[in-house]
Amino acid sequence: MWNNNYEEELIKCRRFAVGLAKEIDYKNLRLLEMEHKYNETMATVCRLTEEVNSKDKSFLEMEHKYKESSATVKRLMNETNMLHSEMQITQSINRKLKEALKCQKKELDQQARELKESKAHKDLERRSFLNEIEKLKEELQAQEEKTDAVENLNSVLMVKERMINQELQEARKESIESLQNMLTGRSKLGMKRMGEVEWKPFGDICSLKFPGDDWENISAELCSKWQEKLMNPHWHPFKRVMENGEPQEQIDEDDKDLQELKTNWGEDVYKAVTKALLEINEVNPSGRYAVPEIWNLMEDRRASMKEIIQYIIKQLWIRKRKAC
Repeated sequence: MWNNNYEEELIKCRRFAVGLAKEIDYKNLRLLEMEHKYNETMATVCRLTEEVNSKDKSFLEMEHKYKESSATVKRLMNETNMLHSEMQITQSINRKLKEALKCQKKELDQQARELKESKAHKDLERRSFLNEIEKLKEELQAQEEKTDAVENLNSVLMVKERMINQELQEARKESIESLQNMLTGRSKLGMKRMGEVEWKPFGDICSLKFPGDDWENISAELCSKWQEKLMNPHWHPFKRVMENGEPQEQIDEDDKDLQELKTNWGEDVYKAVTKALLEINEVNPSGRYAVPEIWNLMEDRRASMKEIIQYIIKQLWIRKRKAC
């Protein structure tokens, strides 16, 4: 009787061990698949690192700012878009790897606890299973360290992106300084002072309200008064709203001064002042004074760097032809 019970218990232990071995084989296969995907990701990251490092050298060529600026700025913009895309990919892969590793580790820990709590834990075969599980846990730890390395590389890519954006801003600032006296009325591009209140709506309403008086001086004084008000750092007629999950600033239509402006001087004057407010809040919220910007006059928008470079190259080509 005792022998029969012993044999039955032994058969159960063997079945349990075989089932556990199959389960570990399955998990090993899953780990190999994850390692293969991770290796592909690391290969992509290494390639991106080599590309970023090789492209760093090309920034020195920006001293030839006009003849070669078109290719340089286009390259910088492409790199920025590429970095955004690649960072999103690596972040997504990293998140998935971490989740998978976390689940695997949790399952292995649970299995280890169950084995340790088992009455037959002294069985040599089960000890080998425990050792295998410990090895798997070590491999998982190594995988976690690799994912941390990917995260560190992603941080490096973000720093590179900020550097590229800074260089683009410096190139735009240099272009504005160089073109202030070059842009003419016949050009598609022109110079606009962002945050400057337009005088025309004031002139239109004053010519109607004061037809017999010196309406031009009145409108100029009124426009100047509101320009000075825009420069007042204590006047901030904006409200914060959530847009696409992010806080944004919008004109506060309930602002007392703006309401009086709209009531006394009409919709067009109100729009001219609020437009200047939005511009100055975008380009110079701390200084609160108008700043020059290259403008696409035909489409009434800020000119792109591509348009600025195309204009510069065209002017250089025209001057070269005249010189010949």
